Amino acid sequence: MSTEERIELARERQAYFSAIAEEYTSFTDFIKTQDHWLAIMGIQLTEYEDRLELYMQLDFTDYEQYYVIKIPDGNLTVSDIILWNEYCHNHWFNISTGEQADEEDIFNFY
Repeated sequence: MSTEERIELARERQAYFSAIAEEYTSFTDFIKTQDHWLAIMGIQLTEYEDRLELYMQLDFTDYEQYYVIKIPDGNLTVSDIILWNEYCHNHWFNISTGEQADEEDIFNFY
């Protein structure tokens, strides 16, 4: 799969996860209803104080990590910033702009 194809799939995943997350206003409710389904799909859900992380192992070396965050209106969404490993290189990436990002950018795209 080319990098462009992988970016397009990441955009689709982010949009899908966002559509689910936007139904919730709390991490607790999201976890309560989505944790089991995510586990069935092979997606690891980890809770932190300021975000939830959705980790997907794609193959032996490649993975993607998405961030469920709370936005100013009180709802949840999924950040445009993902952490991914491509060809043994970890980096944060803005899937909307196609530019490199930093961990701090997870919350700064609104």
